[in-house]
Amino acid sequence: MGVTRALLWLSIPRPFVVVVPGFTAVRLRVEHELRRRGWVEALTPANADLLVVCGEGGHAFAEMIDLLWEQLPSPRAFVRILSPDAVARQFDEARLALRDLAAVQADAADRGDAGAHSMRMDGMEMSAVDQSDGHAGAPNGGHDMDMGDMDMSMDMPGGIPMADRGADRDGLKLDQLHVPLGPALPDWPTGLIVRLVLQGDLVQAAEAEVAGASGGPSFWLDAEADAIGPSRVRAAAAADSLQRFLSVAGWPSAAATGRWLRDDLLASVPDATLNPRFARWLRRVRRSRVLFWSMNGLGEVGSDAPDGLRGDVSARCWRWIDELASAIDSSAATAQPAPASWGGQRAEHAKVVLSILPTLLAGQELAVARLIVASFDPDLEALQAHTLPGSHD
Repeated sequence: MGVTRALLWLSIPRPFVVVVPGFTAVRLRVEHELRRRGWVEALTPANADLLVVCGEGGHAFAEMIDLLWEQLPSPRAFVRILSPDAVARQFDEARLALRDLAAVQADAADRGDAGAHSMRMDGMEMSAVDQSDGHAGAPNGGHDMDMGDMDMSMDMPGGIPMADRGADRDGLKLDQLHVPLGPALPDWPTGLIVRLVLQGDLVQAAEAEVAGASGGPSFWLDAEADAIGPSRVRAAAAADSLQRFLSVAGWPSAAATGRWLRDDLLASVPDATLNPRFARWLRRVRRSRVLFWSMNGLGEVGSDAPDGLRGDVSARCWRWIDELASAIDSSAATAQPAPASWGGQRAEHAKVVLSILPTLLAGQELAVARLIVASFDPDLEALQAHTLPGSHD
């Protein structure tokens, strides 16, 4: 018993983070606090012991989070965070919950063998819950889930839907698997769902949609962000997109530096401090031949698309790098204001991305499809902010 208690106290939490549209400000604070504490995010719920939900959504998100919660092995804790100011306190409470031996034993006893039947899709599942008001514990207070309108098959062990049969490129009949990517997927655009039809690891067809209404403002378009300077807001948004892309591309150390740069831009760290710390990092990313050679020709978008979306994955990545290079140049950081139409531009880009993704992803391998989506990183919060009543002009 003493050894178990000691292990609980010494273990470092492994959070799996889910973001509801409209709560990007909470996500940014969560990622900053994780870096400050040295906690590493889990890539799948099965490897996590802490489920962190940034914000609250509707019924679909409630069911999704319930499914994720069932996949976390014991010991486990849950926390829903609705305000950036509450992140540190709720993380402290979650860690105490993970160290509570009596609660951990009670949770394990209540679950029995339930964990063996949870639905796993290697982190690609849709997830859901309508739960508590921001405390550590079970997402929905232990009540049974209403699975009435969930479109899921339970025909196979582990909750994987039964495969269909369809012709591949050689005319052979092969299994087809319907797999949703998002909205609970690491380094994934907030609120995006891409429904794929796979044969092996090849995408046969794709559909893109938004997971529910925003329920909150678009962080990047919030007028309060203008207090740090429009050019810095744009640069921080570019750093956020770039770090997610680098993580998907398999370069986690570079992604971590990108998060650090984003946070410093938003925190108004002086230009003189930003320059020496991040200029070398940008040069390192720019000079990565392996990174850019691996992206050349992928996800090509024609000249009829809006500026900023044209070209291949590599071209879109370069645009973020150029944006950041300008921002950390002390002579440009305050001299290049963001255009007044920036919010509308982000909304328009998101709208176009939703329409072109099905064509771009069809015929691609699954790993390539992830890179293509990451190279766009559509701001669906901006799209909804310009679509819903009372939206930005």
